[in-house]
Formats: sequence, structure tokens, C-alpha cells
Amino acid sequence: MMKLARKAGALGIIAITAVLTTRMAFAAQGQGVTLCDPLGNNCQYGGETFQSVATNVAAFIFWDIASPLAVIMVLVGAFQLITSSGNPEKVTKGRKTILYAAIGFVLAIIAGGIVKIVQNFVQQAAS
Repeated sequence: MMKLARKAGALGIIAITAVLTTRMAFAAQGQGVTLCDPLGNNCQYGGETFQSVATNVAAFIFWDIASPLAVIMVLVGAFQLITSSGNPEKVTKGRKTILYAAIGFVLAIIAGGIVKIVQNFVQQAAS
């Protein structure tokens, strides 16, 4: 478990470093990052900035994936508890399912907060 936590922490630090390094490199050149919609003519209106894309991706992951998945897993855990018929092994499995769903949801909330912190840090570094 500790090895997994260390790997996750290392990957998070690498991701944050990559984002900050990329943003600072573009800021040093005096130009921002503009992303164009490949299916439309979004570039003629100025395109999307890195911060808006990161916000949209984080919101999609949280609201469209993590929240419904957490609710579904809590329901699965509750179903396991209801159908356990007093079997201690099945009761433990249902409780663990609910606990892991809650932990995953909390991690998704924390990840959304980290995105906001990184965005604020990048905006301050660029200005």
C-alpha cells in the first residue's frame, strides 16, 4: 500500500512539474498556449487556453465520471450488505466496497482542488 502511495505521489509531482515547466516555457517566449478545436473554426475566435482546457477536463472527470461511479459503487456495497444474510465475510466485503467508494470520491475532490491550485500557481508564474 505504501509503495502504491509513493508511486501515486511521484506521478503527481511529475505531472505538476510537467505542467509548470511547459507553461513557463511558453510564458518565457511571450506567447500563451492556444488550442484549436479540430472540428470547428474555434481558432478564429482566439481558441482555448491551457487553463480552460484543464478546468473542462477536471470538471468532466469529476462530474461525469467520478460522481456517478461513486454513487454506483455505494449502491453495490449496500446491495452486498443487504444480501449478505449475516455472513461476516460478505458483510466485510460490502463495507469495504462502500469505504473504497468514499475514498475514491474524496480523492476525486482533492484532485479537483489540486487542479485549481496548479492553475493559480501557473497564472501567478505567467504574470
